[in-house]
Amino acid sequence: MTTEDIKKIREMMEFLVKEKISKKLKELSSDEKKVYELVGKSQADMVKITRFSAGKISKIWQKLESGGLLIKDGQKYRKVI
Repeated sequence: MTTEDIKKIREMMEFLVKEKISKKLKELSSDEKKVYELVGKSQADMVKITRFSAGKISKIWQKLESGGLLIKDGQKYRKVI
């Protein structure tokens, strides 16, 4: 397998993942979308911006992770793509 083959496979995989994520994002509630859009910010910042409790944000993070939209990276979450 050549480097070019690997590059093509990667591009196809990314396309499929993005398509699946796009469908899942459409199914989210408005609260879940707000939290998803703020991924990368601290939980304290999210609380200030959204006015959600820290517990609510944590539950949404867990739901988004179980739905395949987030990956837990140490103590933080990050978007799959």
